[in-house]
Amino acid sequence: MGLAAAAAITATAAIGGGVIASKGAKKASRVQSKAATDAAAAQERAAALALEAQKTGSAEAIVAAKEAAGIAQTAQDAANKAAQDFSRAGFEETRGTYDQAFGGAQSAYDRSFGNAQTAVDQGFTNAQTAADQAYGQSQAAALQGFQDAQGAYDQAYGQSQAAALQGFQGAQGAYDQSYQQQLGFQQPYREAGLTAQNQIMQLMGIGGDQNAADYGQYAKAFGTDQFQQDPGYAFRQSEGMKALERSASARGGLMSGSAMKGIQRFGQDLASQEYGNAFNRYQTERGARLNTLGSLSGAGQSASNVMTGSAGQYGSQSAANNLGFGQTTAQNALGRGQATAQNALGFGQTTAQNALGRGQATAQNALGRGQTTAQNALGLGQASAANALGRGQTTAQNALGLGQASAANALGRGQTGAANIADFYGAQSNLALAQGQNTAQNAYNVAQATQQGAMNVANAGSTAAYNVGNAQAQGFTNAAQARASGYVGQANAFNTALGQVAGMAANYPMQKAMIGHYDRVPGGSLGGKKPLSYDG
Repeated sequence: MGLAAAAAITATAAIGGGVIASKGAKKASRVQSKAATDAAAAQERAAALALEAQKTGSAEAIVAAKEAAGIAQTAQDAANKAAQDFSRAGFEETRGTYDQAFGGAQSAYDRSFGNAQTAVDQGFTNAQTAADQAYGQSQAAALQGFQDAQGAYDQAYGQSQAAALQGFQGAQGAYDQSYQQQLGFQQPYREAGLTAQNQIMQLMGIGGDQNAADYGQYAKAFGTDQFQQDPGYAFRQSEGMKALERSASARGGLMSGSAMKGIQRFGQDLASQEYGNAFNRYQTERGARLNTLGSLSGAGQSASNVMTGSAGQYGSQSAANNLGFGQTTAQNALGRGQATAQNALGFGQTTAQNALGRGQATAQNALGRGQTTAQNALGLGQASAANALGRGQTTAQNALGLGQASAANALGRGQTGAANIADFYGAQSNLALAQGQNTAQNAYNVAQATQQGAMNVANAGSTAAYNVGNAQAQGFTNAAQARASGYVGQANAFNTALGQVAGMAANYPMQKAMIGHYDRVPGGSLGGKKPLSYDG
């Protein structure tokens, strides 16, 4: 809040109090307000002129102090840069010399390492070639021996297997011939037995030709048909009838009744007498025929049994022959396999020995090469490390000298800069203090004048209002007097409020100026913090 704003508030408050008290005091209040405003404006212009002069002097002093500090800092920077350039030039020159010497030494070590490594590689290659050549010759000899032995084993196996096969075929041929002879000997009996068997089956009605006259002849029980077909019965009947016929003819009664009765009786007696005989003859003839056929069938069965035994024996002998051949073949294969395995074992052992010797020679060559390479690398590493160590130490010394010179330059530059900055801020602090004091005094004077003018305006407004109120109170009723008293009390209360507002407005610029002054001074009572203000 500025001084003009404070004066405006005070004038406005005084005018408002005069309006509230009485319209009649408005003219007097305006005159008083204008006088107070003019006085405050004059006082503010004077304070502004003094503050402007104070600011101009402070600004010129600050510019001069900055200019002096800049000139001193420029000179210090130029001196520091020159010293820094000289130190860096010496450092670079020294480092270049050591880098050149390091490069020459390192190149010599590298060439020496390369020559030594080449010689080691050549020796390793020659030794490895010799070991490989010896391995190849030994392996070729072992393979030739293996193949020769395997050929001999295969030839012996073939001859033994051929002899076993020939013996097997000869024995099997003899077995086949003997079996065929046995079959030829027993074949007639077998065929006769088979024919008798078929005849028996035909007579019994269980096989054979069903259209044959004797099919099923012996399958029926003995009856009238068989009896009447009996040759002995037919012969005796024929002879008896002839005798009866001759006897009747001699008596002259061939067809007489007694002759017929005689023939009938003869026939009945003959049938009764001959039936048993005919049955016995039938059974005898049937048994004789079936027994004969049975004997033939039995002979065929015996021949079949003999052939069955011969076939079994032939199978057993063939199996034994095959078994013997198989056993011989297995023995030959086993012998061949054992010999082949022994041959392969010898070849594998020889190959393993050759590979072992080759591996040991290769390992020995590689070990020697590795040890020599390691020695070369160790010597190269040690020489390189020594070169690098010397180079590093020299570089570190150069860097240390450069750092120390740079630190000394920076220290001198910092000390000079600090002194210049201290002088600059000291001068600025003194100027700020003087400016703050002058500003505070001016603000205080302006506030005092403003307060006094406001008090005068308020007193004049109150007096005018009071006088007008008393004059008007005479012409009104008691109600008007009471209203005038209320106006007077209102005016007094408003006057008091205006006085407090005017006091705060008068004190605000001075307090703000003092707080601002102490805040700008380094290490002031506020410690560089922003002060609290009435306007936020």
